[in-house]
Amino acid sequence: MEEKIIMSTKELKRAEIISEVISKKISQEEARKQLKLSYRHTNRLINKVRKHGIKALQHGNRGKESKRKITPEKEQKILDIYTQQYHDFKPTFACEKLEENHQIKISNEKLRQILIKNHLWSPRKHKNKQCHVWRERRSHPGELIQIDGSPHRWLEDRLDQEFCLMGFIDDATGKFFGSFYEYEGIFPVFDCFAEYISKYGLPRAVYLDRHSTYRTTRQPTVDEQLKNQYPLTQFESAMQELGVEVIHAYSPQAKGRVERTFETHQDRLVKELRLANISTIKDANEFIKTYYPKHNAKFAVQPKSNISFFRPLPNHIDLKWTLAIRDHRVIGNDYTIRWLNRLFLILNPYKTLRKQKVEIRQAINGDLRFTTKTKTLTVKEVTEQSILKAKAAQLEMIKIIQQKPNYAKSKKSWMDGFYIGKPEVVLVR
Repeated sequence: MEEKIIMSTKELKRAEIISEVISKKISQEEARKQLKLSYRHTNRLINKVRKHGIKALQHGNRGKESKRKITPEKEQKILDIYTQQYHDFKPTFACEKLEENHQIKISNEKLRQILIKNHLWSPRKHKNKQCHVWRERRSHPGELIQIDGSPHRWLEDRLDQEFCLMGFIDDATGKFFGSFYEYEGIFPVFDCFAEYISKYGLPRAVYLDRHSTYRTTRQPTVDEQLKNQYPLTQFESAMQELGVEVIHAYSPQAKGRVERTFETHQDRLVKELRLANISTIKDANEFIKTYYPKHNAKFAVQPKSNISFFRPLPNHIDLKWTLAIRDHRVIGNDYTIRWLNRLFLILNPYKTLRKQKVEIRQAINGDLRFTTKTKTLTVKEVTEQSILKAKAAQLEMIKIIQQKPNYAKSKKSWMDGFYIGKPEVVLVR
């Protein structure tokens, strides 16, 4: 019975040339040149073939089991852990968790093969996606920051609520920073941006979509038309004051890096929160502080240049009042300011304040600041009833004074009696 010898193409070529040397069709020197081997190694192969035959050219490990082969017991242990704790994890992420939590080291591909064999994972079919023009990363950290929010059921069934992850990604390095909020709006983005500035500094530019928080469709006011300005959102006004350029994307694909990062978080972060048994937004925010450093260590890239474009916050900027909502009102003849169904009385007013335009800023914590072009006003929140009572009290006082001689010298405004006591502070809630 003939013995079958399995050989590779390379081994077959060697066998053919060495056979010609043994049959003295070519010299050993010619064989060495064809095999591109040293003279000693060529001689060694010839002697092996003469002694053991052609099968001596086979690789020594052919037909033997690998020493790294996973035993059936270990494979079953991996399957038990996977089905109990990581049943919906992708193979790569499950592989990381097996090593991190169970000290089982296995390659991603081997785990994928085991899961496919046991019908726990289905190989994905590659789809021909529409191609988009690839945009090269910026070269310097802080040169461009992509900002976006991702509403999702981050806590699955443990919290019957969909809430938002505000994310900041450095375009040059891919480093992620974020926090959870109940919605995507101006206060959440201001709060997260303040934390980002305190950690890294001011970036040169931010890149975001055309969400109503970041871009408005309203018509410009008369003042904006006179200044040749397009309408600004609260966010754009704050960035203008900070000297940060705002760039708007016209499609989700344009800010693909932040979109793909959110896809990763919706897979990995959701499962991490589940393993940590997080069930509140507050606890989720505490957890993410330890999550994104690990995420950055795995997914961040080395920038082309290590020169950072992040800037320290200028000393003259108070971030509390820069990252704040701006609004404008006109001071009434009775020295009151009406704003969002609330009434504020100016303390220690003077006549020229009437009909002046006042800017109202509301900070993230709810504090208010009232300023004209030249000064910050001290105000007190009052009600309509208190104003009417003050007026009535002053009228009674005037009547009493008028009954006395020389009353004109002691005539007072109805406002005077309202300012009894120490003036209120500027900031009110």
